[in-house]
Amino acid sequence: MKLAADISASAISNILLWQHRLGAALSVRYLLPAAGSALVLQFGDVDALRETPQGRYVLAHMPPSAMAVRLTGDAIMAWGSWRRSPKLIGIGIAVIVAGWSHGLVEPEPDETDDADSGYFEE
Repeated sequence: MKLAADISASAISNILLWQHRLGAALSVRYLLPAAGSALVLQFGDVDALRETPQGRYVLAHMPPSAMAVRLTGDAIMAWGSWRRSPKLIGIGIAVIVAGWSHGLVEPEPDETDDADSGYFEE
């Protein structure tokens, strides 16, 4: 639900940026998702969310580097909307998808993280 709200806010913001309505676009793009996150943290059952397949995916495959990739894609998409460039918007979307696909290209942590690998043994 939160992800759908974030995607909707981004889409609406892109339309506003296309129309060069910067203040409204930035408000929709950043304030609405921040408010949604605050509501989820305040009223949502975050512990139950961690146990869902989506929650486990995010916990396992959303390191700061993947978040930075998604943020970069969002910035490219916003810039493309401002410049009225479908090509830049498409590139931004592709970068965001790459950020979300971290788990598809990185093996599961349990598969490569072996505490008994001997690296620190004497």
